[in-house]
Amino acid sequence: MRNDKMILAGFLAATIFLACNSPMQNKKEQAAHDSANAPPKSPDTGELKTMQRDTTYGDYRISIITRGNGYMRDLVLAIGSKKDTTAADSITEKDIKGQLKDVMLADLDGNGQPEIYFAMLSEGTGKYGKIYAFDLRRPVSRINTNSIDTMQQVAYRGQDTFYIKGKNLVRTFPAFREGDPDALTANTKGIILYDLRKEKDTLKLLPVK
Repeated sequence: MRNDKMILAGFLAATIFLACNSPMQNKKEQAAHDSANAPPKSPDTGELKTMQRDTTYGDYRISIITRGNGYMRDLVLAIGSKKDTTAADSITEKDIKGQLKDVMLADLDGNGQPEIYFAMLSEGTGKYGKIYAFDLRRPVSRINTNSIDTMQQVAYRGQDTFYIKGKNLVRTFPAFREGDPDALTANTKGIILYDLRKEKDTLKLLPVK
């Protein structure tokens, strides 16, 4: 993870400029150009994709960009002020795992400053969940989510759902019978509540006891 400064408006302007000022003269030339310059594809990873979401929270202006494919993705988080649209603090998280499912903003530790939580789901049918989380106080810092990412239960087979309720991050999943991975326990869901705690100098999401 690296911290740097980025000019968000300039980034968007450059993207628009490059998109609108192609030297191609006609559709045939444009198609040939696009084909020659397309990102490489792999049968295992698919096409490169970029997703952007923009939101606000209080005085914060937040842009989230994920880019990459099933094999490797980056997450770019830009945080600025609604009063200043020209600059933003930026964090890039390299090699994130899974597809972005949800973005959640909350103040789980009740300090008056928000955190941002990215719910990711793995490729394929398993849909195993992973969370990337950041404390938005300057300097922006990553929240330890190891207890979520390494959770092990006999009844757990993926299919995660994450949401915020009160001061907790909630994880739900279908609960399977022990030793029978294909048979769901009737009307049963596993539920785990996590709260945000500070241990020494590190913020951690930990299961509620």
